[in-house]
Amino acid sequence: MALLTLAEVKAFLREGSTNYDSLITTYIPIIEQDICRYLNNYFEDKAIYVEAGSGLAFVNGTSRDYITDDQAKFSTVGLTSGMDIAVRGGSNHGIYSISSGQTSAQLNIGTTANKIFVDQDQDTSYHAVGTIRISRIDWPSALKPIAAKMIWYQVDQAKPNGAIMERIDDYSVSFPGPGVMVGNTQYPYSLVSGLAKWRQVRAQ
Repeated sequence: MALLTLAEVKAFLREGSTNYDSLITTYIPIIEQDICRYLNNYFEDKAIYVEAGSGLAFVNGTSRDYITDDQAKFSTVGLTSGMDIAVRGGSNHGIYSISSGQTSAQLNIGTTANKIFVDQDQDTSYHAVGTIRISRIDWPSALKPIAAKMIWYQVDQAKPNGAIMERIDDYSVSFPGPGVMVGNTQYPYSLVSGLAKWRQVRAQ
């Protein structure tokens, strides 16, 4: 399940209109990815995962993308439809959602031809893929209100968030306030400072 639903974002923001529903929905997975990369933390469940050095394959399918496991362990370990998963290793590192039709040997990603995976098979790739880990994501509830504000910051770019205004008679100039780069966006420090407690040291 995603970090946030559309209804949750709107509840945190006290946004009653439907004017921005489409944009909010678009930004939810983008903010999820940006937060995880910024924190170097994919909130991986230590009990529900598959980790293998061979047997996993990522397929850019004609109707949907999917992951296969020669050992058919997906259901056994507890990976099921509706979960968010983190993929570590290989060319498809990132966050994905398991859709319907999942089996012990196959995890379906999305319901249409997403074309997001790089075709990669641990057993046949020309370059060595190494170990790949697929884990359920255990999103912290306390992350939700911060992520909701980040989503709204993206939606509401027209407003001068985080700016400091200086005025001399009829002349004025705006300076960017203290900011933090998360993904490709500079957010006000006051907005994203609450993320710090989940940050993990990046190995060099």
